[in-house]
Amino acid sequence: MHIFKKCYAAFCVLLLVSHLSLGQTKQALAIDSCLRQANKSGLFNGNALIVEHGKIIYKAAIGYADASKQIPLTVKHRFFIGSIAKEFDAVAIMMLQEQKKLAIDDKVDKYFPELPAWASRISIKNLLQYASGLPDIKWKTIHNDDDNWKDLQALQKLDFEPGSSYAYNNNNTFLRRRIIEKVSGIPFNQFVIEKLVRPIGIRHAVMDPTESEPLMAKAFNNDFKQDPLIIPISGWTCLNLDDFYKWSECINRFCIINPVSTKQILIPIESGKQSGLGGGEMNNNKMISHIHDGTTLHYQAILSSHTAKGRTIILLTNQKQNNLHELTDKIEAILDANAQ
Repeated sequence: MHIFKKCYAAFCVLLLVSHLSLGQTKQALAIDSCLRQANKSGLFNGNALIVEHGKIIYKAAIGYADASKQIPLTVKHRFFIGSIAKEFDAVAIMMLQEQKKLAIDDKVDKYFPELPAWASRISIKNLLQYASGLPDIKWKTIHNDDDNWKDLQALQKLDFEPGSSYAYNNNNTFLRRRIIEKVSGIPFNQFVIEKLVRPIGIRHAVMDPTESEPLMAKAFNNDFKQDPLIIPISGWTCLNLDDFYKWSECINRFCIINPVSTKQILIPIESGKQSGLGGGEMNNNKMISHIHDGTTLHYQAILSSHTAKGRTIILLTNQKQNNLHELTDKIEAILDANAQ
């Protein structure tokens, strides 16, 4: 009888595992059908990763790695992730604050007294919240960091008093990166690799890649005209699916910065605005959600992480269609339907 009970229990466990595996297979098939249909319709060319409770539900590369239509994407290809790359400088700022090397209430002129008088009114916190009053970068006339620095040195008037309003633009990001360099004593790109990504096991991240970078997805438009890989300001982290997921999990588990620091760059200054980590929700020092999207050239990326569901969705594309939120919603619906 004792042996029978053990066998019966083992059978029940096997049945349960088989049932769960079947459910996951149905999810994967439905997601795959959704994304491949989008690809056939010209609405998705890229890579996707869906994880639930630590298990990969779906992982695929769909489409081409460049405009030649000769090289298929692989899951090892890296992509520009647009504004999501701003998370690295936001996290770095909070890391340096935890190390007592700076304070986010510090004014910019503490680090760059050579800037005009407005630098004495802008805090690092204003930069993190996109509430500095700085105008956007002059994308049509600058070609590198030095050009942009000269523009800031010549700037005499802010668009609004720091902290009084909100304007999402890259001069906030640019100054955050320069402050990190000033405080750490090393270039920002080196800081990201040595202090942020390698310590958490990210091995394939690349900063500001050149055209010759291997396993780098190249962006192109609907006419398959490829973008030149030129970004006027530096400091853009490119990731593949696995490394992107490691970064997301590290944010969720506070393995780089603590919950208090995370909350300061997760919750925006106003509802519907962007923060250093994009946006999301925390409760009692626990991560509830972390949502961020980004665009660079014809690259687009989205991260949708809901720890309450144990779910993370990552979509990367090198043929922008402005539909990643819609595709994410469809994937969420598939997962929710199968969970019922």
